[in-house]
Parts: sequence; C-alpha cells; structure tokens
Amino acid sequence: MIKLLEAGAKSVTEAQVAEQVEFGRFVPANGAQLSHERVRSQALDWLLSAFLRDSIEATGLFLDECLGCCALMKASAMGRLQGKEVDRLFNALPRINHRLHFPQKLEKLDREFGVTTRFNRHVLSLNRARTCVVHRLGAVTALDVDQNGLLKVVFQRMDMVAVGKTTGAELRLEEGVVVPEESVLEMRFVDHERVFVEGNKLQFEASEIYDTIITLWRFGRACPSIRV
Repeated sequence: MIKLLEAGAKSVTEAQVAEQVEFGRFVPANGAQLSHERVRSQALDWLLSAFLRDSIEATGLFLDECLGCCALMKASAMGRLQGKEVDRLFNALPRINHRLHFPQKLEKLDREFGVTTRFNRHVLSLNRARTCVVHRLGAVTALDVDQNGLLKVVFQRMDMVAVGKTTGAELRLEEGVVVPEESVLEMRFVDHERVFVEGNKLQFEASEIYDTIITLWRFGRACPSIRV
C-alpha cells in the first residue's frame, strides 16, 4: 500500500488528475487550488505523517501487550492470586499502561521487568520524528532537538552486499551497480542515521520508510527477551 501511494504521488501527471471528473462535483475554494507540484509534495508529506503516526501508535499498543504479559508472568510466579489482584492485572493495569507516553513504556519495561533491546534508541528516535511530523507538520523546532541542537533519527537498514570471491572486495548493491567478479551475496543489517537541525523540514526518503518498517520489526523481534 505504501509503495502504491508513493508511486502514485510521484508518477501521476496533472493531465491525468484533470481527467478524473465526476458529475456534479463540488470544488471548494474554486480557483484557489494548489499547484500540481505543491500537491504532489504535500501528498508525500501526508504519507510520511500518516505512516509514522500509525506505525508508532501500533508499536505503542504492542508495548502495552508486553507490559501486560510481563506483569502477568511476574504475578503468576508468586503463586495463588486473590480476586483483587486479578482485577488489577486485567482491568486497571492495562488502562494505566496505555496512558503512558511511548518513552515511559520502554522505561517501565526495563525498570520493572528487565526488558530492553539494542534498538530502543532507534524506536525512541522514530517517536521523536513522529512527534515533530504530527504536531509541527515536520518543522523542526527547539522542542525537537537535543542539547546539541540536533534531531537524530536512527534506522536499521538492510543492505545487500556482494563479496568478491577473488579479491574479497565488498560492493553494496544498488540499482545500476555492476558486480565485476564472481561474488557471494550477503544480507546485512546496518545503522543508518539522518540528522536535522532547528528550522529544517523533516522529510524521509522513500527508502527510509522501508527502513522504518525494518527497524520496528527488528525491535519487536528483540523484545521477547523477558527476565522476571
């Protein structure tokens, strides 16, 4: 779906848009419509905003489930539970956890249950990007940057690398790259960082939307390391 929306926003022409005429169509602010190029840019901004908002919210719900499971496992290790404690675990506690901010959920998982991953900083940086995009339309302000005046977004990226059998030379595969010798193909996960400063417009490249998916997937896969 993301690829379809992205390709549509980039490829559709002004003439193709003009062909989409509906009988009796009402056009608000007729004559004051945005230009095609400006609409294209704003459509891509909307895609980023909606994607970041929904993906971080979904990850927050996943953290709610993690907190609930950890609390239940810890309580079950204590043996028999009274009805009051069961009610707290299944009714009151989920509401409390859901109201926590995203960073607070990660902090609680680490503090109370020892659940942490090496991707915590990645998802926290994505949450900061989401806050900037959703609440400030991507305009980076003093509220978004750290003590050094930077907003850093860290992704996990999947690289395909050709390793030459003869020379051992490594070549990252991209569109148009020619592999000069017989090679072994390797898949690697590496960190990729984008840095924004106050006054910048926070925008991701198309590849970074997919990097976000990979990052959240790797984070979720790493979370089952539970210690109670």
